Amino acid sequence: MSDSVTLRPLRRDDYDALTELVRRMWYADPEIGVDCARRLATADFHHCLSCSTLATVAVRDGEVIGMILARVERRAPRWRSTPLNPHVRRVLREGFSLIVSREGRRGIREAFGMVRTDAKLLHGLKSRYDAEIVLFLVDERMRGGGVGRTLFDHALSRFRTAGVRRYFLFTDTTCDVGFYDHRGLTRMRERYVPHRDGGSDTFYLYEGVCAGVA
Repeated sequence: MSDSVTLRPLRRDDYDALTELVRRMWYADPEIGVDCARRLATADFHHCLSCSTLATVAVRDGEVIGMILARVERRAPRWRSTPLNPHVRRVLREGFSLIVSREGRRGIREAFGMVRTDAKLLHGLKSRYDAEIVLFLVDERMRGGGVGRTLFDHALSRFRTAGVRRYFLFTDTTCDVGFYDHRGLTRMRERYVPHRDGGSDTFYLYEGVCAGVA
């Protein structure tokens, strides 16, 4: 990775840039208006923040170019699932604004569909894991330069320090699934999901083991 790329903790003033990364990655559907796409991306990003205990960004020349959000289960904040959490409040606010439009309701339905799919993939296995990679994203213009590898290694280092043995993550065919295969994670389960427009995605549950943790 270039020496000009550094890692640091997530800050509030990173939110807009990271939301835009999420929008470009998963909400660039030409059939969805830009405003709706931004609201969906904002809700998605803040939902992930509400589920995370670790948050790190990669920065180059003052620009945020990647992030990794993770959760260590036994360190999960008590407020994670309550509306008092500011990130949950933001999700609810965006959700209320989305339900007034057809494309917004469609986006919400798709988001809930993904949540249900992830729950089915994890069913019966949750107690097996100490931690989760909640969200992992690198600016598409920076891929191939080692940014993702460095962010991922940083999260694993934090996991080992916390005594994490096994962790999991969800991914799908809209992402670089091969990255996890290359890193030696185990594909535990997969689920094929057809879409109304004739397309489809396959969703995966991957498991990783932190070497050196008893």
